[in-house]
Amino acid sequence: MKPISITIHPDKIIKFICGILTIYLFFAFLPIPRPIGTGLDPSWKYGISQLAANNVIFGKDIIFTYGSFGYLVRGAILEQNFWDIFIFKIIIHLILFTVAIWRILKSRHSLEKLSIAISVSFPYLISDFYEALQTEYQTLYIIIILLSFREIWQGKHAHYWAVGIGALGGFLLHSKVSMGLQASVSLFIFFSVQVLLGLRNRFGVRKNLLLLLDSQLATATTAFLFLQVDNFSNWLSVILSLVTSVVIGVAVIPKILTSHPRLQQISQFTPRLLYGISLAVIILISQPSLLDYLNGYSHITAGYSGGMSYIGSSTELTLIFLELLGLFWLLLLVAQSGNPSFSVAMILLTLLTFKHGFVRQGAHGLRFVFSMPLIFALCTLQIRPRFWQKFAYSLHLYSLVLCLVFHNYYTNLFADYYPTNLVRPLAPALVAEKFNYFWNPVSLKADLLAQSAENLQDVILPAPVREVIGDGSVDIIPRETSMVAANGLNWQPRPVFQSQAAYTPYLDNANRNSLANSPRDFLLYNFHTVDGRHPFFDAPATAVYYTCHYGISPQVPELVQLPVLPNLMVLEPLPQSRCGEERERRELSVVWDDFAQITAEDGEMVRAEIEIEHSFWGRLAKSLFRVPPVMMTVRDMSGEERTYRILVANAENGVWLSHLPRHDGEAFAFFQGQLPPRTYSVKFSTLNPGLFQPRIRMTLRGYGLGEFREQPAMAEEISRVAD
Repeated sequence: MKPISITIHPDKIIKFICGILTIYLFFAFLPIPRPIGTGLDPSWKYGISQLAANNVIFGKDIIFTYGSFGYLVRGAILEQNFWDIFIFKIIIHLILFTVAIWRILKSRHSLEKLSIAISVSFPYLISDFYEALQTEYQTLYIIIILLSFREIWQGKHAHYWAVGIGALGGFLLHSKVSMGLQASVSLFIFFSVQVLLGLRNRFGVRKNLLLLLDSQLATATTAFLFLQVDNFSNWLSVILSLVTSVVIGVAVIPKILTSHPRLQQISQFTPRLLYGISLAVIILISQPSLLDYLNGYSHITAGYSGGMSYIGSSTELTLIFLELLGLFWLLLLVAQSGNPSFSVAMILLTLLTFKHGFVRQGAHGLRFVFSMPLIFALCTLQIRPRFWQKFAYSLHLYSLVLCLVFHNYYTNLFADYYPTNLVRPLAPALVAEKFNYFWNPVSLKADLLAQSAENLQDVILPAPVREVIGDGSVDIIPRETSMVAANGLNWQPRPVFQSQAAYTPYLDNANRNSLANSPRDFLLYNFHTVDGRHPFFDAPATAVYYTCHYGISPQVPELVQLPVLPNLMVLEPLPQSRCGEERERRELSVVWDDFAQITAEDGEMVRAEIEIEHSFWGRLAKSLFRVPPVMMTVRDMSGEERTYRILVANAENGVWLSHLPRHDGEAFAFFQGQLPPRTYSVKFSTLNPGLFQPRIRMTLRGYGLGEFREQPAMAEEISRVAD
């Protein structure tokens, strides 16, 4: 009997194990859509889903950082959008896995493969509870990995890749605007550097210039078409423009240039230039306007660093700055190793991700920290295997350690929201659940809709209140849009449908004009805001409008109590404005930390247009990072002091100053015409006054009482002070 020989192939065993592990991780990291929830973030996630379902036009009807396809990356599940979200998330997940595996297979040795695998996996580990690192940032990771492939951009199919990624950037503009800009601008920088290198080396200029044009034309085309995807005239205009440009550029122009041999070299560029010019004209004259869409976003992002800045631990920033210094050094080494275009593109992406994560700081920094290992790993692949590559691996290890440190800190700090176990997504029970959902998405849909219904129990209006509202048009101030889903309301939102995001006069005026031009039958109002602001400071011009033109509904004359939304007020339009006519104006200049008095001569009711200008260093800090919050301390006639945060950008729109309700009860009385105690004086403070001009200009605008009533004792006190 012949002996049986068994040959063991370690390589095949390792490949088999890696294959099984890859499949396991694919299901472990499977992105699961979210149900409708209550609160600040869940409300806007529901809002973008509902608005997309209502076919509103972002940039015209709504101004936000997400567009008409934003629901695909961050939206809450509705009955009508489940399949869109589920399929889109699976596609992005599959593409990222495919691209990552491709990058791993192209790596030179095991350490490179391991660094890529770990770097891609780390964001997945927290994406179940930190949703920004799910589909939203995964699209960015796909683009980053593709940019690292030199063989793609030096190969014969580079034009297809340029058009594909460019078109993806245009689409992403209508999911999350910043993602689209990062994709398209990084691609622009990538090819621009290639063109400049070609000019220096006199090689590859034409090819890279064509890649640059193709990518940007693809971005502009999809960005325009997806602004209103069902607009047939837009599609027809683009198709006619493209066909005409190709016909003229290919069939007509070359014949004209035959008598000019030197000009024949530009014949390849002619169709692209003609199409680019015609597309630009179409974009400029078309309505709805892509430029308006981007302009609205620019106002939100311009006010974000001042409006949402939060100063956290200086130790965190020190650790992050060390990481940035290490990364920039690696990018310099990558440039010296022959890929400067990748280095420059990564600088832009890194700085934008850093600012987004650390303007707000806190847990927002997780998105930056968990994204950095991938960039470190891709840099390491492109550095020549010498001392500096070993140094690069040590920096990559540092970035992974930072992920663990930040995760441990914030999951303990916010233990009620974030699970402390980093490897929790790898638990077999959770993987099995996702595996079942993948093959039976109908059950996932049913579970999510059931979870939504359970969550919405906390914001269901009492039956008598719901009966009063009926089919009337409703807006919700400041933000709890989940009430729309819970109660089937006829929601007519303001353009910036969460008040805390109206950072600039442009946004504030858009909301004010919306209420003035299309008065809602009801406002569901809650006297709350974020970050220690006064609720009237969120959108000051809008606040002045609804405090003058709306009052407590006589049909709902009491505060409405909901489990997660106590002291809700139901407001109805008044027959006429209850505010008096404008009378006096006084301009004054105040310095930091010095009280300025508001006198009786300033008016019975007073608004303040507050102009706080940044110094040179403040403008630089605001552009690159953030500026500290500005606080306003008000002192009333009894000597009580209260401090609120104000938004520097929109305070010039004129905040109510003379009478600021201190709590829900006084706000309820305010909407019935009863004024709270009068503000006697005001001062401004900040952590670093050197980032601002030394003087603050205030214009006090006085008004008559109109139909408001002052407290009798307070009226006597004002008269006494005036005397």
